[in-house]
Amino acid sequence: MTYIRQLIHIYALLCYGPALQADTFAYITNQGADNVVVLDTTTYRKVATIPVGHRPAGIAVSPNDARAYVTNPESKDISIIDTRKRAVIKNVAVGDGPVGIAVNHAGTLVFVADWYKNAIFILDTTILEITDSIPVGRSPSGIAVAPDDKHLYVANRDDDNLMVIDVAERKILSTIPVGKAPFGVTVSAQGDQVYVANVQSSDVSIIDTQRRIVVATVRVGSFPYAIAEDRHGKRLYVTNQHDNTVSVIDLGSGTTVHTIEVGEYPEGIDKHPTESQVYVANWFDDKVSVIDTGSMTVVREIETDSGSRAFGKFFGPD
Repeated sequence: MTYIRQLIHIYALLCYGPALQADTFAYITNQGADNVVVLDTTTYRKVATIPVGHRPAGIAVSPNDARAYVTNPESKDISIIDTRKRAVIKNVAVGDGPVGIAVNHAGTLVFVADWYKNAIFILDTTILEITDSIPVGRSPSGIAVAPDDKHLYVANRDDDNLMVIDVAERKILSTIPVGKAPFGVTVSAQGDQVYVANVQSSDVSIIDTQRRIVVATVRVGSFPYAIAEDRHGKRLYVTNQHDNTVSVIDLGSGTTVHTIEVGEYPEGIDKHPTESQVYVANWFDDKVSVIDTGSMTVVREIETDSGSRAFGKFFGPD
């Protein structure tokens, strides 16, 4: 019996890799408390609270080192967290209102969308300094990096468009009209599509990255904010601020197939590395809702702190 258990364990490690070998934590920005709360996704408990800058909003956890990057719009900087020490190791001044943030898959560059400067600032992670900037449209918000790290996608809320940027050349390749007031941006795991949440038109634009055009527009709830992709189920999960819901889009049919009630004023959303759950940060009730992707129901609610936003990719190891 012991031998059989060993075989099963080895098989699981081969199939699921690091997801089973390392604990996974959710790093949730709390705008009203000026901190990041760390949630253990195995026990569903808050295990740490990390003070950061003023009114934190965006979060990007590095995929290959022990760092998390947090935007603080009111203190006009980003806080860099060592996730092993669970402490801020540096604050870096950035523009006038940093909001959206993303780190490339190599872990070498961090991109910060500045709401007031209408620019993307670039931080070099080897020296932890801003080394460059790229002018973009008005009120850039959500940003996402292509899987191959070659392109950056930026939603310009007040221009109703998405910009495609060549990272190496630091230049804009294309400007794609989308819905009204685009905010959250997510790239598919294969890199063939980009999904944009359009707040004021209450829909999601689906963009073909090769042709750089909108190929579908899907109605969701009121004031959609951010998007998570469940690549195994071929679905999108979209937070709707004014409905207190998450819309589930079936990518095969291009329609909304389910609506899930969550907490009050849901904002940030991200999928767990196992793909079995989606976490939703609820700004107005200071909780995270945990959605089971199989049953498409909320199975847990976890207390966080005041004003949970968690706009970005917030899962990572300890």
